[in-house]
Amino acid sequence: MGPCIVWIAPLESNGEGDVWAKIFEDGYNPKTKKWCIDTVNDNNGTLDITIPSDILAGKYLLRTEIIALHLAAVPFTGGKDGAEYYSNCAELTVSGGGKTVPKGVAIPGVYKVDMPGIVFNTSAPFTSYKIPGPPVYK
Repeated sequence: MGPCIVWIAPLESNGEGDVWAKIFEDGYNPKTKKWCIDTVNDNNGTLDITIPSDILAGKYLLRTEIIALHLAAVPFTGGKDGAEYYSNCAELTVSGGGKTVPKGVAIPGVYKVDMPGIVFNTSAPFTSYKIPGPPVYK
């Protein structure tokens, strides 16, 4: 159980500093009662996203995250409980006529251990979920 989040940063930044722009997020769908990770699993590990067309052409880092919430009812304090982060990075080349390098945030640093969306009790009844972090770049 948990959301999927995708970030992009210029390759020359090496991912350091306020360079990560969120370009995709998907959390919980109350109509289907499915999480993004359920969709990824249903699609044999595939998550399709679109890079915003106004992004400046060049080389970038792409970071995908799944935040597992099965133990996230309490903040992580060094014990066994808390949200679990599963991330992957890849290099990619963006082409096209975009002219924008979106403003970003620092990773690590974008999440706090006690913020909503990082602390979430999946055992209690719920009908919605707020994905942590800044809004998606559009």
